[in-house]
Amino acid sequence: MNLQQEYDRVKECIDAIDFNALWEGFHPFRFALYNDTECFFDGKYIEKTEEFHANTSIFYNGENIAIWKLSEEPTDIDSLAASIVHEMFHAYQNDCGEKRYPDERRALFEYHYSTENLSAKLQEAELMRTILEGNEKEFSELLSIRKLRKRLFPRQYDYEARVEQIEGTANYVELLALMQIAPEKGKLRLLKMLDDITNAGKYFPIRIISYTIGAVFLCCIKKCSSFVLSFSGERPFSDEILDDVPVTSSEIIINPEIDMHLTAYNEETERLINTALSKGEICLKGNYPLVSLNIWDARWNGKYAISNYFVAYLDGEQPKFLNGNFVVEIDNNLNILKVYRQ
Repeated sequence: MNLQQEYDRVKECIDAIDFNALWEGFHPFRFALYNDTECFFDGKYIEKTEEFHANTSIFYNGENIAIWKLSEEPTDIDSLAASIVHEMFHAYQNDCGEKRYPDERRALFEYHYSTENLSAKLQEAELMRTILEGNEKEFSELLSIRKLRKRLFPRQYDYEARVEQIEGTANYVELLALMQIAPEKGKLRLLKMLDDITNAGKYFPIRIISYTIGAVFLCCIKKCSSFVLSFSGERPFSDEILDDVPVTSSEIIINPEIDMHLTAYNEETERLINTALSKGEICLKGNYPLVSLNIWDARWNGKYAISNYFVAYLDGEQPKFLNGNFVVEIDNNLNILKVYRQ
């Protein structure tokens, strides 16, 4: 695979996008494609440093840039370009001083999976599907259920709203970018998103589905209201839009599938942890401040966390990475005690 060729193909797609139509004020950012050994940035090969990790936005040489790891030749350059626009939007958020990030480390330990909360979220998802299929009158009911859920489950709602603020907006921009680059692919992407948010099995872990819920909620907001989104607020848009919304809904319909999927999710978490502990391959032992897990699909059972692809920690003042899939023993002060390879 030739990184320069793939970069040029992606850049051709991105150059054709009207960024201001995606989000007022948004503009292209420089980006890099990299693999395990090479990195191609802004038209030239550069040294691949430890900063180039995952698909994200990083601060590099005095500017926020988007980065994407290519392990193999891409099969869909349109979708790849839209994904890189997603990471560019994170660069834009950083440039604008966005501060409404969720505390992911604390959320891993403190987020409580509630059957009632998740059942209400599924009700909201069905309403969002109905709204985008043409029944805009359901928008007030959607906001009412969200207001009720915020009242009943404030911690869960706040975490989900912050993920929607950061990742939901980026997913929304990615969707709109794909609709510009390849309209039919964009329409199919939206249909898949609607299928995902109405599927109870997709709600574990909650962080992943929140990307999609946030984007679909923004589609509903754009369709049904004049609410203005900005980076200057102190609260997530999913919270601000509920101001002055009356709670007219009082009944949350419990979805029996949620309990089934929650049980299966917890059982799989225990299986992964016990398998790694039985294997007994310890990669790190001591007392090291946790910097980051792979929060994309991290799991927690009260003592051990599961992190796929990497674990980041401090060794003295030096940030360090372990690459691979791990089970991590963490204390209440967010210190790593042991890391087991899965």
